[in-house]
Amino acid sequence: MSGEEKSVELFRQDGEEFRSVRASLREDQFMIDTQDMGKAVEAFWGDSDYEFWTIVPKEAWGQLLMAFSIEFFANDPRATDRLRDICATHGVPYDRGSWA
Repeated sequence: MSGEEKSVELFRQDGEEFRSVRASLREDQFMIDTQDMGKAVEAFWGDSDYEFWTIVPKEAWGQLLMAFSIEFFANDPRATDRLRDICATHGVPYDRGSWA
């Protein structure tokens, strides 16, 4: 990736109570962060917004992929095809093979 950051908004709630959830990928970390704004935030935190995040360092990405596989592909007989489809849809390089 060479210093490039990729970011995408995963969820957005507009209105009196605002919430935005983003995923970001940098050369050395993957992060999901959330920003909340509104009366509930002001009442609880005494500030106009509240942000929180979870960061997974690059050296743990393999473990994260295994955890995601367990969470999202367990007991799915189409897991191999779904992974291919996800990669193709999002431009992730992959190799497809078979043997008979």
